[in-house]
Amino acid sequence: MPTDKRARQRAGAQARREAMARQKKRRRQIRSSIIVAIVAVVVVGSVYLITRHSSTPTVPATPQGKLDAIAVKAGCPASTSTRANNLKFATAPKLTISTTATYDATVKTDVGSFVISLDPKEAPTTVNSFVFLANKGFFNCVIFHRVIPGFVDQTGDPTGTGTGGPGYQFTEAGPPTASPQYPIGSVAMANSNQPATTTPTTNGSQWFVVTGSQGESLQPDYVLFGQVTSGMNVVQKINKDGTSAGTPKLTHRILSIKIKAA
Repeated sequence: MPTDKRARQRAGAQARREAMARQKKRRRQIRSSIIVAIVAVVVVGSVYLITRHSSTPTVPATPQGKLDAIAVKAGCPASTSTRANNLKFATAPKLTISTTATYDATVKTDVGSFVISLDPKEAPTTVNSFVFLANKGFFNCVIFHRVIPGFVDQTGDPTGTGTGGPGYQFTEAGPPTASPQYPIGSVAMANSNQPATTTPTTNGSQWFVVTGSQGESLQPDYVLFGQVTSGMNVVQKINKDGTSAGTPKLTHRILSIKIKAA
């Protein structure tokens, strides 16, 4: 018959075995909880990355797609048919530029940059409006909607249709008669005066760069407010993607315009 001492020893051993079993069970539970937490983090992270990737606009690897990818990286809409902005201004801006200063506008496009030397002495109202709109980011992501080889690259319409503007119009006279009237690289305002006059009343935000002889011989009905001084090769890259009808084969965009007093 077991003694009391043996019984106590057996009871103690049993208690120790039960305590060890409970510790092992707790360790298994802790490990399981850690594994579940790690799996949850991985799943949540994967869902975030997939969602983030799917929300980023993608463009096809075509010539137009490559241009659009550059524009998207600069913060523009994926599609060239999407309106660039909804900025509207009730009236033309008050004169804030100096008519005795010289201003340079660096126009960054999807194929490079060109620089326009602005002429506030000859066209103060136009230069003032252009500087105002550029500083507001109005021209960012705007397409060159009318491109005719040997003639002009036209832009400045946030709708991309050729009918949009900043919400205001202003009047300023075209340049004096000259030959050529608009030398290659001239930057002038587009307008819809019918019939055209030397004091256009429908200037807004649309402007063009003369790229060839057809543009040089335009009548002096368009406010001449600047001249491309560098990057004319970029202007011509855009021009070569135009058509005789004006609708470009490849649609290029302005990414930004930075104004600097020279």
